[in-house]
Amino acid sequence: MTAAEFEHLTASEAECLLTQRLRSFIDAGAGPSGALILAAQVEVTEEAAVALLRQGCSTDLTLRLLFRAEAA
Repeated sequence: MTAAEFEHLTASEAECLLTQRLRSFIDAGAGPSGALILAAQVEVTEEAAVALLRQGCSTDLTLRLLFRAEAA
């Protein structure tokens, strides 16, 4: 999802999306604060972040890898 697409969500839809992402990242091994940072980065796909977290990547490394992949 792009930031522009996120802007078009209702408050309720945005809350549901962010809550779902937060839970997914915590379940994948991220700490609460790291999961919150990841959840807020709506450009980062949930599936890709979960895969990296489950492989043992830190939240910081996950963000760096995924932002680098998007830039390439």
